[in-house]
Amino acid sequence: MSSTIPVTIDFSGGAEFLVKAKVQKVQIPEESTLRDVLKFVRDNLVTDVHRINMLLNDDASEVAHGVITLINDTDTGLLSEYDTVIEAGDTITFVSTLHGG
Repeated sequence: MSSTIPVTIDFSGGAEFLVKAKVQKVQIPEESTLRDVLKFVRDNLVTDVHRINMLLNDDASEVAHGVITLINDTDTGLLSEYDTVIEAGDTITFVSTLHGG
């Protein structure tokens, strides 16, 4: 059995309406990448499955268009994007930039 690490996952900009709570402290497997976290979010945190496409693509391998992803307040585009390895204590933030009108 692999070890787990503690991380914080934060949802904002409307993304928080798709999950159980705005901020969640969870345990994920060691050596998880951001792509693994997306699948974890889909499988464990999303409550509004009918609108999951507002947060993740169909196979949860990428975030949806209009969602910014940060690790410790750094845009994942400046890191290794979906291949970024998550470390114990990291905060992963999903910010939806799309708003209805």
